[in-house]
Amino acid sequence: MLFLQGIWHSAKVIGAGLYWLMSLGFLWGGLMQWGKDPVLGQICVGFVICLFCLRIVLVKRVVPAAVFNVAACLVFFVFIAILQAKGMTGQA
Repeated sequence: MLFLQGIWHSAKVIGAGLYWLMSLGFLWGGLMQWGKDPVLGQICVGFVICLFCLRIVLVKRVVPAAVFNVAACLVFFVFIAILQAKGMTGQA
C-alpha cells in the first residue's frame, strides 16, 4: 500500500507542474499557429480555455486540485495523440 501511495504522490507532484506547463505550451502554440493554420490554433486555444473553465467549475466543489491536475494531464496526452493521428502536428 505504501508503494501505491508513493506512486500517487509522484503523480500529483508531476501532474501539478505538467498541467500548467502544458496549458501555457498549448496556449503559446495555438497563438503561434494562427498565422500558419488558424483552425489548429483555434482548436488548441479553445481546448486550453475549456480545460481551464472546467477546472474553475470542478475543483474544490467536486474533486481536489491534485486529482484534476493528473486527469487533465491525461486529457492533454489524449489530445496530443488525436492531433498526431490526424496529422495536425506537422510531424511525420
